[in-house]
Amino acid sequence: MTRPSDATRSPDATRSPGSDGAQAANAAIPATRQPMAGPVQISRPGLPPYRPPGPRPGLPPPPRRLTPAQGSRLGLIAAVIVLLGAAAGVSIALLLPTQYAGRTIIDYTVSKENASNFLRTDRNLTTQVVLLSSRAVLQPVADANGLTFDALANKVTVTNLANSELIQVDVLDPNRQVGVRLADAIAKSYLNVFNASGPKAYVQSQLDEARAALSTAPAGLPGSAAATNKADLQNRINTLQGQLDTINLTGNRASVAVPAYSVTTPMYPKPALAGAAGALTGMVVAGLVAIALSRRWTRS
Repeated sequence: MTRPSDATRSPDATRSPGSDGAQAANAAIPATRQPMAGPVQISRPGLPPYRPPGPRPGLPPPPRRLTPAQGSRLGLIAAVIVLLGAAAGVSIALLLPTQYAGRTIIDYTVSKENASNFLRTDRNLTTQVVLLSSRAVLQPVADANGLTFDALANKVTVTNLANSELIQVDVLDPNRQVGVRLADAIAKSYLNVFNASGPKAYVQSQLDEARAALSTAPAGLPGSAAATNKADLQNRINTLQGQLDTINLTGNRASVAVPAYSVTTPMYPKPALAGAAGALTGMVVAGLVAIALSRRWTRS
């Protein structure tokens, strides 16, 4: 018996038994079935893509801590910087010229009318402090000692002592005697200006004029115009003298409470204060250096 040729063989005859099962399985799968979806991508506009939690590659290791040796070294460096700052402050203070103070104290007594008002008393004292530093007081002293007003003003410090009517005047100068002489001259100049201004000076000037007019007035017979004029002048003198006495008793008064003297301790420079300022500056610098070195050593 002859076998049929491949050309005359039916399509089913050329299929292998296994291919029939595969085709049957494929035919059983619905055509509308989609493949399994992958990880869901969350859209976050303006933000970086979402990353699941877990270790991330590429992060730098945590910084190292200073070793005890490095800590000791930092402390030594900081101590040296502070000591150098203190030494520099003391050295600069010793190189500056020494300034001594000539001091005088003025007693400014406020009248009884103003003493009952605290604000008015404080205003009066403040006015006198300003007057002592003004050109009206210092310019004559500067001219008499061959100084300019600015040069003398830079030497003078005027202070109202707390809770008192005392005004302290300090004059700085490298020479003790010069400082005392300038302080004394300033106090005298202030008293001249104080006495030349105010009601006391006005009444005094009127009294002097009345006395001069009385001394030159002609004498006349009783009842005459000359005698009447002289009597009027005498009455005016008596009135002005009474006003002047009242002002002296109840008005504001100024006087030198403590004559000018030289303060024993130099005012400037002060090595201890300069050393403390240098040490404080050194501490700031040492802190900055320690921060910079610690960062460098822990990241290297």
